[in-house]
Amino acid sequence: MTKLEAIGHKAATNLVNLISDAHVDILAAWDGCIAEAQAQETKPKLKLSYAITLDLDKNCADYDLSFGVRHKLSLTSPIPDPAQATLPLETSAAPASVTLKTDKGSVTAPLGVFRDAVRQMRAATADDFA
Repeated sequence: MTKLEAIGHKAATNLVNLISDAHVDILAAWDGCIAEAQAQETKPKLKLSYAITLDLDKNCADYDLSFGVRHKLSLTSPIPDPAQATLPLETSAAPASVTLKTDKGSVTAPLGVFRDAVRQMRAATADDFA
């Protein structure tokens, strides 16, 4: 057996062990993924990633399993032109709003409502990134 084949066999064994060790958390993420997809009216997708990192200098291998629901926020805006004067939002005729578009449609929310939602989402997912 070559060294690379041995790494592959060890990786397969470690993947099974990591999934077994984390099965409660993976299933919780699975349920969260389904709930999030239903709330967003999208198809649920849970990503499991397995990485093997070889430290050739130390002759050791790291085997990492990661999983979770991916959240993505996007904004599109015109490129600012410093030569163009801007109007303050408070004096504009229409209040500021944010429009979110998906393949299922779009929704527009006042800027304040959007900010509150982002703050709540950050607070709810803070532990995921700690």
